[in-house]
Amino acid sequence: MSGQGHEARSEALWGPRVAALLFLAAGVVVVGWAFAIPARATEQDVGPRAFPLLVGVGLCVAAAFSTVQAFRGADREQADQAREEARITEWRPVATLLALLVGYLFALAPCGYWQSTAVLFTLVARVLGSRKLLRDAAVGLVLALAVYVLFDRLLGIHLPPGIIRLAF
Repeated sequence: MSGQGHEARSEALWGPRVAALLFLAAGVVVVGWAFAIPARATEQDVGPRAFPLLVGVGLCVAAAFSTVQAFRGADREQADQAREEARITEWRPVATLLALLVGYLFALAPCGYWQSTAVLFTLVARVLGSRKLLRDAAVGLVLALAVYVLFDRLLGIHLPPGIIRLAF
């Protein structure tokens, strides 16, 4: 193998390594933020730290596996497959979904959880290729309302009620 080919392969390996380390750092940050959430003395078994801790620990575990794999090095076949997949990836839907998530973030508090989530579900289904608008809207509304009732009413984890408040 020529020296130049070895350098290119060595440089190509740093992308996955850096990404894996960044995901690991993100997991550590999420766990740190979870511990920064004040623990309130409640009668509930699950406090406000539970879900952020679960996400942070899960991210750390997944990132640890990715980091080990990235530093072990990928074989040539995997690297070629990754390059081919990156070449044929359609980035427009990815960018659109990212924009929808940012919009959802800003709409959540003023518009409310279940309203924003129902709209998000409908738009995401559309971006991913669904052409059945009424079905998507109905499924999005039912799922958003079910999650809202579960968390807000049954578990006592309050979600933004938004513009239209539920009577129950």
